[in-house]
Amino acid sequence: MIKLLNQKSSVVEQLIQGTVNSPDQGLNVIPVGLLMKKIIVRSLLLAIVASLAAWALSLTYKNTKPIIDAYAKQQAKKARKEVLPEASEFELVNIGEQEYFIGYDERGKRVGVSIKTKTRGYSGPIEMIMGFDMKREITGLKILNQIETPGLGSKIVEDWFSKQFIKLKTEDLNFTKEDPQGKVEAITAATISSRAALEGAKELFGLYGDFLKYLKKVEILKYIRDGSYTGEGAGFIGPIRVRVTVQNHRIIKIAILKQQEVVEYWSKVREKIPQEILEKQNIDVDIVSGATYSSKGLIEAITDALEKGMER
Repeated sequence: MIKLLNQKSSVVEQLIQGTVNSPDQGLNVIPVGLLMKKIIVRSLLLAIVASLAAWALSLTYKNTKPIIDAYAKQQAKKARKEVLPEASEFELVNIGEQEYFIGYDERGKRVGVSIKTKTRGYSGPIEMIMGFDMKREITGLKILNQIETPGLGSKIVEDWFSKQFIKLKTEDLNFTKEDPQGKVEAITAATISSRAALEGAKELFGLYGDFLKYLKKVEILKYIRDGSYTGEGAGFIGPIRVRVTVQNHRIIKIAILKQQEVVEYWSKVREKIPQEILEKQNIDVDIVSGATYSSKGLIEAITDALEKGMER
């Protein structure tokens, strides 16, 4: 034991001095500086190789990204066409954070809209797209991405499952086994995946409703006869009453007939909203920060007035 400790002590002393004695080969001096040099050289070579590999990956990504993006764009357009077959062209409209692709036929007539969403399935997220015509009916449904159980939940991608949604309305979106009015057949032994697709369809119908409200805001003047119309909305304190004058499908004047709002907030609302509506010639305007109820009340009153002048 004492001899072994003496040998280790001797090796330590040699390391400090810059040499190592090999017990197997007698006195074989290996300079520590040379060892360090080899380590540094190999480290530098490894760093260079790693840098070259990263550069090559970056260059490959840069060169292939336009191709990948073009393919993704092509596939997205193909999916929109599948769920809204009457459309030949699509126009992107953002309402809040949601994307809507409005479809037009070859004559430029609007035929519907396609909308995407994500829902939660049994194994993970399910991405789906659905098309709607202007009669509040589904024109198509397609599952874009899913990781459901093969042979069970994955059957939501099959044609028979998606085609049963065509021509359904919101009141039809229930399982036949749960609701007499329901028109959707669940997949056997895959109820969770089936329900996820069904709930996604219901969510998309809600988004479709938001789209119709948006259209009403931006296109309402197309259907208004010339004349002056009064309308009323609920403000923060009480009712807000207005008179709106329309000529050649354009709003030419908005008069405030009655309001009881807080002066500090109402002055901002009165200045901003009528002016913005006159400039945009639609009622898709933002509320005034800090005066939500007064803003909504005035917009509601103007909308109410315009609806009274709609052609029936």
